Amino acid sequence: MHNSKTGSNKRASRLLDHLTTNASASQKISHDELLATLTSLKVEARDPREGAVTFSKESLDFLVYYGLTSNPLDIRLEALRIIANVLLLSPNLRKQFDAVSTLAHQYKGASADEEFVVGRIMFLLTIEPRPYEAHVLQGLHEYILLHVTRHAERDLCDSSLPALTETCKLLFNILCKFSNDTPSYVDVIMPLSSIIKRLPRILNSVSCSIISCLLKLPCTLDIYFRDEAPTELSRVFFELLAKAVQPQSLDTPGLDDSIVPLLLLLSNIFTSAHNAEVIEYFKAMIFPSEIERSRPLGQSSSLASNLLQLTSKPTFMRSREVIYQLMWDASDHDVHKFIYHIGFGYAIGYIMSHEIAVPEDILREIAPNVPSDNINPVTGQRVENEDQSPSLANMTEDEKEREAERLFVLFERMRANGIIKVENPVRTAVESGQLQELPD
Repeated sequence: MHNSKTGSNKRASRLLDHLTTNASASQKISHDELLATLTSLKVEARDPREGAVTFSKESLDFLVYYGLTSNPLDIRLEALRIIANVLLLSPNLRKQFDAVSTLAHQYKGASADEEFVVGRIMFLLTIEPRPYEAHVLQGLHEYILLHVTRHAERDLCDSSLPALTETCKLLFNILCKFSNDTPSYVDVIMPLSSIIKRLPRILNSVSCSIISCLLKLPCTLDIYFRDEAPTELSRVFFELLAKAVQPQSLDTPGLDDSIVPLLLLLSNIFTSAHNAEVIEYFKAMIFPSEIERSRPLGQSSSLASNLLQLTSKPTFMRSREVIYQLMWDASDHDVHKFIYHIGFGYAIGYIMSHEIAVPEDILREIAPNVPSDNINPVTGQRVENEDQSPSLANMTEDEKEREAERLFVLFERMRANGIIKVENPVRTAVESGQLQELPD
């Protein structure tokens, strides 16, 4: 049934032997002794060096027996926790686990503790695609829909959120790995949307899991564009985004990976929208307002400015591309509107990397069909307000150096792309001795 070794593995073998004997004995051991045996085995099962040796398909089946029979809840939970640990540490046993349908059926009405551990087990069993029969996939669908709906209809509390997260992780796996074989999961969109509207506006494990699931589901349904409140759900996602990209949050580890699904979901909603109110709301959120044009764009505290600032940070390579794509879509794929909305200084990177043709007059006039204010196309600032920008006299030496570097890179990009044919003024200043390198 299982291999024997010294130390920890001998203890695990004795515990498994005890459970095996009890399963077939006419006189069962007491509840307390059984619970203590399972708890001790759970501790042993956490050791990755021993797990693969200790557990076989046969010993896993005995654990399933304790986890899926009519034992008391605490016995079943301990057995299920061991199974979860074994499947985590022994990927080869996942393909041999054949009780998925029973799990999904028996735990449809599970408590939060049961939902958490069962969801974790089924998540592990769906990491690698495998040929599940149609009735198994249907059972998983019923299990997920029941639990998501239950969370949507009850008060959300800290003790239930980990279970919801595991169910959403399971749903995401199924949508990614079994999309061609599974029933339609559009019926989970409504409860998931109801849940995320009630959660705090912060990207954490549960909100990120819900967003990842919604990203894999269609955004064309009425839930996103209800007549009585067409921007309600979009507003929730923008509030999450605004909180995540505040300047003081940008050093959060893994933030780039966390906000990409949210940005992609917003992009999907925008491209699916046919409601003028939704379209205008998106533009108002992602593009600087006219009030912000009293300064160069990207210098205010709005969400639009924070997004522009984020695009210039090298640690946000993935989200930068999605932000630019959303802004390009919202500019109707019109280069004049794109430059007007965010300024040539921000737009140039996307324009160059996507080989977008730039008209020769782009730096001299604003294209028709966009507001005709006198706007500096490089900074996006109104020309009459440019004298309010900080002068060199008010800059520190470090600020002067950063500004010179920024202008140098901008002109070099424009020259390389053939947009302008003038000598880089920063290079000229350095060569003439007007600018000197600061000492270390």
